[in-house]
Amino acid sequence: MARPAEPAALGLDHVGLGIRDLLRASAAFERMGFRLSPLSLHAGALSPGGPVVPWGSGNRCAMFRQGYFELLGLLDPALPSNVKAMVERYEGLHIVALDCASADQAHAAYVQAGVAANAPIALERDATFGARDEHTRRARFRNVYFDPAAHPEARFIVIEHGTPEVLWQPHLLAHPNGAEALAAVYLVVADVDASDARMARLLGRAPTPAFGGRGRRFALRQGTLWLADEATLRGLCPVLAKGPIQRVAAATIAVQSLPALAAYLERQGVPFAEGTTPDDGARSIWVGPVEAQHAALEFVQTSQQRSAT
Repeated sequence: MARPAEPAALGLDHVGLGIRDLLRASAAFERMGFRLSPLSLHAGALSPGGPVVPWGSGNRCAMFRQGYFELLGLLDPALPSNVKAMVERYEGLHIVALDCASADQAHAAYVQAGVAANAPIALERDATFGARDEHTRRARFRNVYFDPAAHPEARFIVIEHGTPEVLWQPHLLAHPNGAEALAAVYLVVADVDASDARMARLLGRAPTPAFGGRGRRFALRQGTLWLADEATLRGLCPVLAKGPIQRVAAATIAVQSLPALAAYLERQGVPFAEGTTPDDGARSIWVGPVEAQHAALEFVQTSQQRSAT
């Protein structure tokens, strides 16, 4: 199998929730105990090497010690925005971003491996900086995008962070719900074998069987991607047993303490369901798409805390 990038180079960076009402979604995530970054407006090039221009989208993010969760809202439909196509298809989880050290090197490796990938595109946004949001800094990224028809499982991005210190500010990492890391993403696919082959080329690594052979597990440098058919994921995810299920079905967030999280959600009046993790059968907590604004969220206890209990 051709390897588009050194396997150890790709890690789970963030997931993006495409929604129309960013204000409403922000309130819902704050109710669940996430500390969100202030509103930041996007700007970016419309083609490789082109000038950076304002876009019609903005975000607020829950930054973790490992990875982050992006609330991505459509703010001005008259301006260019990748969010328009997302929310026209459905509101929910779309983006699965993988970090890399160099977007240029990653792109060259994909081209050599025959994987259809656009040349890196610059993306920027202003972000507040400082514990009291007293400064403004420019956050910069270089993104490699893929042909969505060739990779229907998600809107995959390989991202090079130019200014990580602007995003991962210490005061943004403390969440009332104890969130520590973006641990995994669940993808629902129509054909597990076909998606297995596509994902292996994109990720540069082979998966291991999961869900009794009905799915796959891709272990990244940090984080995990799970592939399964719809019936399997409905059986695993109690909050997705009924109702719509999208291609990026759920995201997993590791917290310091599941009992503390359960108590917090109860105090906040946020309904949740009990579950178990697919890898080791440990306890997990699920919050459904109604409460999480078109997303399904699984919470697990961090491996450090789990091993200590």
